[in-house]
Parts: sequence; structure tokens; C-alpha cells
Amino acid sequence: MKQGVETRLVAATLLRRILEEGAYSNIVVRTGTEDLERRDALFVQRLLYTTIRYLDRIDRTIDARISRSVDDDVRAVLRVGVSEILFGDGNAYAAVDSAVEAVRVGGNPRASGFVNGVLRNVVRNGEPPLPSGPEGEALRLGVPFWLYEDLARTYGPDTAVSFLDASNQPTRVGVRRRRGEAPGEAIPGIEDAYLVDDVGSHRKSIASGDLVVADPSSTAVAAALDPRPGDRILDLAAAPGGKTLHLWDMIKGEGTIVAMDRHAGRAATARRRLLRLGVDVRWVIGDATAPPFEPGSFDRILLDAPCTGLGTLRRRPEIRHRIRPDSAAESGRLQRQMLEAASMLLRPGGRLVYSVCTVTPEETVDVVADTDARAPEGLPGSEIAGGVLLAPHATGSDGMFIAVIDR
Repeated sequence: MKQGVETRLVAATLLRRILEEGAYSNIVVRTGTEDLERRDALFVQRLLYTTIRYLDRIDRTIDARISRSVDDDVRAVLRVGVSEILFGDGNAYAAVDSAVEAVRVGGNPRASGFVNGVLRNVVRNGEPPLPSGPEGEALRLGVPFWLYEDLARTYGPDTAVSFLDASNQPTRVGVRRRRGEAPGEAIPGIEDAYLVDDVGSHRKSIASGDLVVADPSSTAVAAALDPRPGDRILDLAAAPGGKTLHLWDMIKGEGTIVAMDRHAGRAATARRRLLRLGVDVRWVIGDATAPPFEPGSFDRILLDAPCTGLGTLRRRPEIRHRIRPDSAAESGRLQRQMLEAASMLLRPGGRLVYSVCTVTPEETVDVVADTDARAPEGLPGSEIAGGVLLAPHATGSDGMFIAVIDR
């Protein structure tokens, strides 16, 4: 097999799993590139994420040059090839040759001439001109027009474009320091949060538990709760357990933490992960809209609620293709039920933190309206009604809304 062909085949195969089977890009990239050299694995990740980010532009470019239906395997290779030609920084004709060979090796040798012709046409003529106005801007950014309009209406066109442009950039890896020396670039205002360029060079520290892979926005969430040794703490929707671990570290193991999640499998995986680090908290399987606890029984409650996840577009670009116009409102109704249920469990003088890794008003300010929510003190980000918003263009982190409710 020629050099470079395997990586294009892997990228095309993983692309189909994500688009057709609903797989998560961050998971399939990790599991689907295990047999590749690190350099090749990183190339596949970059090529795959770029293809997903600009899929509408890529399909538009392909469809302008074909007049018949295309086998799914062939289209996947075409998508990866056009992505590399339009948005890559290498030799475009080398990308064509690799794609042609990938089709041949992948079991479609009769389509090799077709793929060669389409891709060489793209090399010569490029992408069809984008429309003018907001429609063209949404297409340039690789998001549905309705989503661009929603963000522009909420935050203004300039901020919406800044957020989406930043969400299309590769992200550095966030880590939280538990012990030891500073591992990378510190994030101002978020204690023990760092960004590193090469997580591989920190594998020993991660394996030992000195470092934990965590985006700075996630580290900020537990910091906002500000738990104290001796507190009785409830972590709702707790899996995969990263914030639970942070809370344990903050109270130095002195107190009680109850971690609850509705998914037994996820909770079991999270518990095993924490046990490997010497952390044993109580795990409960339950629904956060009706948690099985007595009213007023917790000093601190964290509700990191499930959401549309738009704040994580850098690491999960496929979200843009799965979200619907009514997704945020649907999530917001569920989040409000969770918040109301959680509030009943907070003792007088206690603190509740509500957080979501998204930026839509239906899931952020609308959920905490009429709750006396406020922005946490000392954290970076933009204060908006009832909380603070972290975002890739402003804080270099994932998008995250954090609100504090003190009783």
C-alpha cells in the first residue's frame, strides 16, 4: 500500500461511522487510529475533523462536478479528498493520487478514474463561490443557517462569527494539575487549569494521577462550587466523573460526595476510573429530575446538565450536523426540571452550581431566570444574565455557562 493511502482510508471509514452510525468523533478517532503511528493518527484526526466541519461546502463542491449518484464508500473518499485539497496545507495532487489509490484498495477499483477526474477538477477550479450575505457566512463557517442566525441574534454577528471561527480551530489539550509542577500554559483565573501542546509527553503524569485531562471550562465548574472539607456534596449527572474527582480533591477527601447518574454503565466506568486514582465516592443510579434524596440534605450541589454541547464544537464537530432548531428549547425544558429538583435538596446557607457546555439562551440564561442566580466570582469569561460564559474565542476554553445559586 502506497504511503498515505492507509490514512485516507481510515479517515473515510471513520467519517462514515460518524455520519451514518451516529458515532462520536472524539471516541472513534481514539479507537480507530490505535494501530497507526502517532504522526499518522494526528493526520487522520486533523483530516477527519476538517471534513466534518466543512462538510456542506465539501458536498457542494462535489455535487457541482458530478451528475450521478455515488456509492457511499466512494463519496466518503471524495469528501476526504476534497477536504484535503480545499483546506489542507500539503500537495493537492498528492492528495488526489492517495484518494484514487484508496478507492482502488478499498474495493472500488472501477471508480478510480471517476475519483481522479472529480478531484483533479477541484484542484484546477477550486470551490464554487459562496453566496453573499448571512447565508454565505453560515456556509463559510460550516453551520446551519438557522444556527448562525440564532447566535447572531443573541450575541451580535461579530461575536457569533468569532465564536464559530474559534470553534473551527484545532484545540490544545486541557489538563488539571493535582500534584507536581506546572505542565503547560496556565489559564488566568482558573486555578490548576493548563493547556498543553502534546498530551503524549505527559502520559506518565496522567497515568499516575498527577494530571487529569480536563478542559479549563470544566475545571472552572467545580471551582465555582467552592466546596469545603466536611461538606455533604451532591454531583448530579456526574459521569464520566471528572468534576467528581475535582470536588474530592478540593475537600481533600474530608466530607461526603454522592455522585448520581441515570446511566448505570457510565456510572460504573466512572467509578472504576476514580477507584484507580484512590477515590471512592458513593454512586447512585437515578434521574436528576426526581433525585432520591431528602429535601435540604446537601451543603453543595453541582448540576452539570446534559445539553446540546455547542461549546464543544472544537472537539466534537459533528454536533453541528445533529442539532435541530428545537434542540435547545427541548434541552432547556429538561434542564429547568433538573434545576428545580436540585434546588429542593439544598440546605439553607448552601450553594448550587448550574453549568452547561453550550451557549444557547434557552439552555443558559432562560433556565436560571427567576432563581437569583449570579456569575461566580473570580472566573474569566463574559458575564451574562445570571452567570458567566466561557468560550473558545474569549477564554481559549470550551464554551461553558456557569451560574451560582446561594440559598
